[in-house]
Amino acid sequence: MRRFSICALLHLLFLLAIFLLFLQGCTRQVLRTYPASQDEIQLATSAFTRYRQIYQAECPCCLDAEVDAAVSVSGLFSNHTWKLSGYLQAMEPGYIKFVALNPLGQPILILLTNGNTFKSLNVSESRAYSGSVNSETFRKFAPAGFDPENSYYWLTGRLPPENIKILEVKRDKDQNGYWLKVRFGQSGVDNMILFDPKEFVILQHIVLSARDDLLLDLVYEEYQPGYVGDKHLAESDQEKIGSTGSNEVICKIPTKITVSSSSGAEKKIDLKLFSLIPDAEFSPDGFELEIPDSFEQLIVN
Repeated sequence: MRRFSICALLHLLFLLAIFLLFLQGCTRQVLRTYPASQDEIQLATSAFTRYRQIYQAECPCCLDAEVDAAVSVSGLFSNHTWKLSGYLQAMEPGYIKFVALNPLGQPILILLTNGNTFKSLNVSESRAYSGSVNSETFRKFAPAGFDPENSYYWLTGRLPPENIKILEVKRDKDQNGYWLKVRFGQSGVDNMILFDPKEFVILQHIVLSARDDLLLDLVYEEYQPGYVGDKHLAESDQEKIGSTGSNEVICKIPTKITVSSSSGAEKKIDLKLFSLIPDAEFSPDGFELEIPDSFEQLIVN
């Protein structure tokens, strides 16, 4: 086993981007909003609080699906897109496994993280990379505000089960939802959440810098129905937000996730999930993999 310099990671950027889903950027985000009334603020806040309670208490812990992934980088002089297909497995709070397959169904790339460490196996080259998510190299490609220990929630359009302070609520002009400016715990990093109280889903999640510059933009679309549950909203509140009744489909999963950021060049990651397995369950052991002795092993610093 040997160590290697950061320059040796250049060809790994795409691999890291797939399981990180996040590339650091900085650009001003302009949201189309207008002020919400006090009644709307109360309703949106109440629905959002109940949404978090239900998703934490009742929704599945795991994700198991096939996936098509595309990474696009648009610069001043060139545009590049890379595509991979395979399957994606995840478990809360930060377990992720991505296996890319060739047309014959054979693994060509395996990426794993448990929220604390990661492994990347390039099968065709018999080479493996591993290291800590707190390493300098890993953090170089992860934006401020991204917590690897909670990556499952970012992937599934949910929020981690920690204290969230709602700072502001505004009505969105283009969609039937509310923009909630929130802060997680003592992070000091503000997030903009586009929440739909009728569908009980998050449509967009934006991470902001201290100067309100955009670090990361995640868009969640094409939610797959979950199961019927009870929102436990007051009947009067259901009428005001347009709910059809207390029994609503909850625990929905987005099957189209778009992640974008900008740092010199525009970067976008598109994930399309399909063939989701309902009620998937995993254990931490499912996200462990012994590196074959025949592989060259490289430690990321």
